[in-house]
Amino acid sequence: MHPIAALVLCSLLVVHGIRKKSLSSSGAMAASVVGFITFVGGRNANLLFAGVLLGFYLLGSRATKYKQDRKKELEEDFQEGGQRTARQVLANGLTGTVACALHYYLIPLESSAVCYGQVDDANSMWHTILVLVYLGHYACCCGDTWASEIGILSTETPILITTLKRVPRGTNGGVSSLGLAASVAGGFVIGIIAAVGLPLGPTCGGMSQRLQIVFLGALGGLLGSLIDSLLGATLQKSEYNTATAKIAADGRRLRIGEKPTQLQHISGIAILDNHQVNFISSLMTGVL
Repeated sequence: MHPIAALVLCSLLVVHGIRKKSLSSSGAMAASVVGFITFVGGRNANLLFAGVLLGFYLLGSRATKYKQDRKKELEEDFQEGGQRTARQVLANGLTGTVACALHYYLIPLESSAVCYGQVDDANSMWHTILVLVYLGHYACCCGDTWASEIGILSTETPILITTLKRVPRGTNGGVSSLGLAASVAGGFVIGIIAAVGLPLGPTCGGMSQRLQIVFLGALGGLLGSLIDSLLGATLQKSEYNTATAKIAADGRRLRIGEKPTQLQHISGIAILDNHQVNFISSLMTGVL
């Protein structure tokens, strides 16, 4: 995509994000950088890279806003629209942005005949690797977003992935059948978008490569969500606020008038926060 067109598209998306309260001011700045690099860096695979990013952003924002009134009753750190900060944007976009930037520098502009799935030439090999990293990353991010935003609405009490014991809704590492199904669906949608945008030359394969991309997207959504849940259950501290009957926000400290017994430990140790868990899980999914 031409840099000017990329700049215009980024500006429109940032304005949309701020108006819809999907992005904070810092999140808007970070999203501009992520979007610009992605839209410019796709080269011959621009439709795939740009389409996946747009799909993740728009569908993720929609999932966040779905039944907000109900989520407000369940989440202590609820924010209308999500209002993603720069840390959240980078946690969910850095790996994919790096993959896109590497694609820009490693694949020559004139190499329009690179083929996904072929490893007999360097350009096609790097193209395949970076497309898979990008796909895995955003399939994980979309799957995890859908699992969190839709899974919390499940009428089924979630279980902790490490002990299989019932835990309150919103517990880090808690999984439900609805949440797992949502993670697969999120990855599946990303896979479809990537498959539609996958560039295929005249000497490349056709439908089989696209079906593989869709399958890997769904698998990435599920795998990423499971990795996220495992990290959340072990390396992220979850506490239950008995006064509000909600899971306490990340890094929550006692406020004036609150008693130490008000926050009950459920699982995990305070090593990672939610942004770090998201970044590590999406990175691992992309690499795997």
